[in-house]
Amino acid sequence: MKYRVGVDVGGTFTDLVAIDEKGMMKISKVPSTPDDSSVGIMNSVARAGVDLRDATFFAHGATVGANTIIEHKGVRTAIVTTKGFRDNLELRRGQRVIYNPTDMYNLQMDLPQDYVGGYDPLVRRPCRFEVNERLDHRGNVIKELNEAEVRAIARELRAKDVKAVAICYIFSFLNPKHEQRTAEILREMLPGVAISLSSEILPVIREYERLSTTTLNAYIMPIMQSYIRNLRSKLSAAGFSREFYIMQSSGGIMSSEVAGQRPVYTIDSGPAGGVSAAADLGILIGYPNVIAFDMGGTTTKVCVIKDGKPSVTTEFYTDGKYFSGAPIMDMVEIGAGGGSIVWLDAANSVHVGPQSAGAKPGPACYRMGGTEPTITDTDMVLGYINSDYFLGGDMKVDIELARAAIRKSAADKLGMSLTDAAYGIYRLVNANMIGAMRVVTVQRGYDPRDFTLVAFGGTAPVHSVRMAQELRIPRVVVPMAPGCFSALGLITADARYDVFRSYVVRTTKADPEHMQAIYDEMKTEALKKIEELGFKKAEITLKYGVAMRYEGQAHEVTIEIPQEIARRKVTEKSLKKIEALFHERHKYLYGHSSPEAPCEFFTLSVSATGPIPKAQTYEIEKGTASPQQAFKKDRKVYFEEFKDYVDCPTYERSLLKAGNVINGPAIIEQMDTTTVVPPRQKARIDKYGNIIIEVKT
Repeated sequence: MKYRVGVDVGGTFTDLVAIDEKGMMKISKVPSTPDDSSVGIMNSVARAGVDLRDATFFAHGATVGANTIIEHKGVRTAIVTTKGFRDNLELRRGQRVIYNPTDMYNLQMDLPQDYVGGYDPLVRRPCRFEVNERLDHRGNVIKELNEAEVRAIARELRAKDVKAVAICYIFSFLNPKHEQRTAEILREMLPGVAISLSSEILPVIREYERLSTTTLNAYIMPIMQSYIRNLRSKLSAAGFSREFYIMQSSGGIMSSEVAGQRPVYTIDSGPAGGVSAAADLGILIGYPNVIAFDMGGTTTKVCVIKDGKPSVTTEFYTDGKYFSGAPIMDMVEIGAGGGSIVWLDAANSVHVGPQSAGAKPGPACYRMGGTEPTITDTDMVLGYINSDYFLGGDMKVDIELARAAIRKSAADKLGMSLTDAAYGIYRLVNANMIGAMRVVTVQRGYDPRDFTLVAFGGTAPVHSVRMAQELRIPRVVVPMAPGCFSALGLITADARYDVFRSYVVRTTKADPEHMQAIYDEMKTEALKKIEELGFKKAEITLKYGVAMRYEGQAHEVTIEIPQEIARRKVTEKSLKKIEALFHERHKYLYGHSSPEAPCEFFTLSVSATGPIPKAQTYEIEKGTASPQQAFKKDRKVYFEEFKDYVDCPTYERSLLKAGNVINGPAIIEQMDTTTVVPPRQKARIDKYGNIIIEVKT
């Protein structure tokens, strides 16, 4: 058998999904190895029993970039920029609230000198250099590049033992000539130093956003390249000699070679795999409007998928501080996962996360030295997770350690019973995650009642139905391998390459020929990158977009240009059609539009997609309404409706058949997660093996 393999590295577990030519699936879930993620990857391959010599495709969701930034473990990086713009990285956009909310309007506020709790720039001032050069707002050279200054800077960089350089000149997105020449000089004088050019990484207007994105790319590039070399070596030794792929934060995959040059595009790649898979699943089963709910071991991620298309943004702050303008799934992420630690503050108020027990020492029940209670401990004490069947019985856990941790850290301090404390924690974490769902739905004009909740990640199916009841979401879908669902998305995602160019002009003064030339240039670049992966031009899909705004606005609205317009040359007539689409989109998003007001084009974009052959969708065996063949036993589980533990039937998911109906209360167990069906709820199994729960409030 030939296999397509996807591996997602999370903060707690590393998940693998392998699908053969018949659509049969193999999965594995092993503890992550933070010191060297590739060890966990190879462990997951061994656990699944997959021979990589039989693999035709290997894709990987990487957390290397995000972890490097959050932990400040990137290489020593320098910035070379236009004279007068040395401190842009630190000045940012004046969001003083990040330091002290009470000082939002204090013009004399001092930044914390030690940066504790504040913004610690990845490149401090001694490593930020200025060069005499200047372009005007049309890209014309006002002052030629001073090459002697560049060479002098190179000598300083060598003395400082700098390993990466971000080059970002003002208006270089219009004319990259000076950046390119600077890079040539630095590569000549500093062989082996990683160089990132803003005109290649993110050639768009707004110097801080462009500089920050380029700096992030440079900061993590050597780390990512080293990681890729290490993983490539291990895959090759195991018999996989092909190119492997890495998921982009926007949902498409890229070659590992391109990922090494543009690592900033992979910062949130693991969660993107799950959202991509949720979008595909929604279309497959007839529910294209989906809320993707990913609750793993460390965090919870929530993303809206409308009409089969996930929301994508170009404004993202890693660790809440470091801006990236690279496309990324528009997710809200909070520190709530199975490993999130429960703690009390000085006033004895209960909090969950964002601190996590991670893979080591892990929750208290793991018997690896952890003593603080986590969500996994809480779910186990309530009976939702079977302590005798954790990871399908492969991992031995101790429920008594979980009980002891909750008693010591919460119940005794609050003067509550163990059960009341545990269920209070369960409700609290649900409330936190419901808040995240409200952010991506209600606060953005979406009604949760119009969506289906797709629950995945190792912990989501334990909590999903209760949350759907609160938000009036009509149904919950738990896919076949929810705990490894993000890894599945790595197999099904298409190859993608995004190109951006800014063109800021009032719509009435736009030059159609110039816009067409920009689109043609971007199209050529995007096609070249996808063709390099072996795709033929005829099978590549191109999508054109444009970010627009009303003149004077600070933010833009991005619209996708319909194919019937994109296929033709840009004309005055097509520009008016695009403008009309902008007014429609603005009204849809914000409830109003101003067709008489002048508008501007801001940034043009082209996305090229190479179709990855989809694995055959496997249909499970048909059965009757009775799930008796999958029944395991009754065990004690706590439900709020009964205010007590009750005998609850449990079922083995691998034995369920299409057409089976399970009435709650019930527990459905499998290796990678547990699905809780509360009282009065009804779960049915569809032909693909998905658990579909029609929610009653």
